[in-house]
Amino acid sequence: MWAPLAAALLGLYLAGCPAPGAESKDAKSKAAPPPAKKAPPPPPKLLEAPQPLITWVFPAGGRRGSTFEALATGQNLVAPGSLLEDNRLTFTGAGVTGKVIDGKDPNRVRISITIALNAELGERELRFLTPGGVSNCFRFHVGQLPEVNEIEPNSTREQAQSLPGLPVLVNGQILENDRDYFRFLAKAGQTLVLSVRAKAIVPYMADAVPGWFDPCLTIWDATGREAAYADDFRFKPDPVLVFRVPKDGEYLLEVRDIIYRGRGDFIYRVSIGELPYLTHIFPLGGRRGSEAAVEVRGINMPPRKIRVAVPAGAPPRFPVLVSEDDFELNPVNFAAGDLPEILESEPNDAPATAQRIVPPVVVNGRIQTPGDADHFVFPAKAGERYLMEVQARRLDSPLDAVLTLFNLKGVQLAENDDWNDPLEALVTHHADPHLVFTVPANGDYVLRLKDVPGHGGEEFAYRLIVAPLAPDFALRILPDNPRVGQGGTVAITVNCLRRDGFDSDIKLSVTGLPPGFVASEAIVPNGQDQGRLTITAPQDAPLGVFSPSVIGTAEYKGQTITRRAETAEAMMQAFAYTHNVPTKQLNLAVLKPAAFHLTTELQPGVLEVAPGSETNIIVKIHREPDAKNPVTVSAARPAPAINVRSAFVAADKDEAVLVLSIAADAKVGLQQNIIISGVMKTPRETIIRYLPAIPIRVVPGTPKNAGN
Repeated sequence: MWAPLAAALLGLYLAGCPAPGAESKDAKSKAAPPPAKKAPPPPPKLLEAPQPLITWVFPAGGRRGSTFEALATGQNLVAPGSLLEDNRLTFTGAGVTGKVIDGKDPNRVRISITIALNAELGERELRFLTPGGVSNCFRFHVGQLPEVNEIEPNSTREQAQSLPGLPVLVNGQILENDRDYFRFLAKAGQTLVLSVRAKAIVPYMADAVPGWFDPCLTIWDATGREAAYADDFRFKPDPVLVFRVPKDGEYLLEVRDIIYRGRGDFIYRVSIGELPYLTHIFPLGGRRGSEAAVEVRGINMPPRKIRVAVPAGAPPRFPVLVSEDDFELNPVNFAAGDLPEILESEPNDAPATAQRIVPPVVVNGRIQTPGDADHFVFPAKAGERYLMEVQARRLDSPLDAVLTLFNLKGVQLAENDDWNDPLEALVTHHADPHLVFTVPANGDYVLRLKDVPGHGGEEFAYRLIVAPLAPDFALRILPDNPRVGQGGTVAITVNCLRRDGFDSDIKLSVTGLPPGFVASEAIVPNGQDQGRLTITAPQDAPLGVFSPSVIGTAEYKGQTITRRAETAEAMMQAFAYTHNVPTKQLNLAVLKPAAFHLTTELQPGVLEVAPGSETNIIVKIHREPDAKNPVTVSAARPAPAINVRSAFVAADKDEAVLVLSIAADAKVGLQQNIIISGVMKTPRETIIRYLPAIPIRVVPGTPKNAGN
């Protein structure tokens, strides 16, 4: 049985075998070398240079009178295909310059920075300017101490880096699984101040909890015992450590993240030495157009008084700069106001001894001892609305205030503890009360101010505002680094922060534009908190960066209120919260035109439309030769009564018809800007272009274009 089967299998095998000296076709194919792999096609060419983005720069500052190299990381810090000299650095203020010296990797760039000997001390905004526009800002600091950079490895006590001597400023970076050690000599009796800047450099991180680098400082003595420790300064996460040296010898400084994290943007600057440090001032502010006598107190410095000039045009807050033995101290915030100012007068720790005040007034006071409470009595009339507000935490005071209002019988009428001030993007623990109260009857009222946990001391200062309610507004421009091509248009978004019931329309306009630039105006009607306007550059506009201003004007109860819009950048904290962090100026970059631009046949002027009407707006797309992609043309809905139907324009077409619809119940007199945009998407980029704003006004009757 098995023999025939074996013979059959052998026959099949022999039939499949090649003759001696021959190879089968399969064998030949297996022995042949594999065909060369085709190189992957190059990525599609970018139609416009990408905008740069900074992640971090190390070191994050330098000493005036120095030139040094730094490393900057981010995205597109050097534009693809550009010459090195086409990419540069910009700094706010005078005396600091920089250039790119190695841009082989556009996301990891070597730069050189020069700081003049007379450069002003303090924070600057460092930005990259490339053919793709202006980057976000990085907070760069100009200092006055000798500086050294951390040198790895220094992550263990045995590897501690020796410092050349005190005082000194150390630039460091906590990477993954890292901590930094530094070795220094100190003498008995010295009072050393170690002050860190970390959150002050990178205020918020989108992908980290709690949303910033949280450093802590530890000093170890020669025996390995902890001699001093600090992980904050009052309510701020950047620590200040005061170390009174017990005996001569060598000490170790350890710098780490409080929860043992590490990454590239955990950058810090720590100053070490027997340095003067300003801890608090009093009063915390003054009236515009006057000069205030201010007490200054701190560590390694005697208490003294200085005169602080408060200019008539002073911003709501500005830094007080104090020098001690030719050393410029850390700046502290000082408030400017327009109301009469007085000092708190003790004793006022009970309703019976309440200090009488006459609104409107600002009271400059202190919760001088633990458990203290300050009382004030003031007259008010029935129906009046009063604002009672404390400025303390926002001015770096440790006071956590609470305001309570009573009538003369001791009945509590209102109370406020914490209020989130939308203008304070860098404050994460809002602890200043803000109380608005409508007076029920003529008479005197008693206001009590105290610290919530019952703390006190000479540094627990405050400014108490008691005044009839004066609604107001503030403006913020986001983003602060728009870009526009020569002959093109950019849209500027202005957020309106209405305070205490401000309900007037706000007119927006642009000032400070170079010749040939044209800006639209805009109206932010009552009930809306955002306005948009456009800036159009001439065809021959010089390439570079300009800093125009946006001004808001409103009429309120017979008064004209004018406010300048501050710029800001949106920064996310810990995956959840977004803060509009103020910056110093608008950075409008003018670039070479790219991809496409839009035009319309509408004549200049106001487009008048009637309730229930529809109007066609014809938009032309002008593509550059390389831009063979479709474009979606649309407009954001400016008001509920106004709608613009979008249109899709295929790659082989160049015209869109947008339908502007006005609701039948649209309010006559409504004025808005229609801002039309075109969006072109490619596999690697999204390109947006704008038309100059089209102002419309709702009128009764038959609509017409006032520009015809």
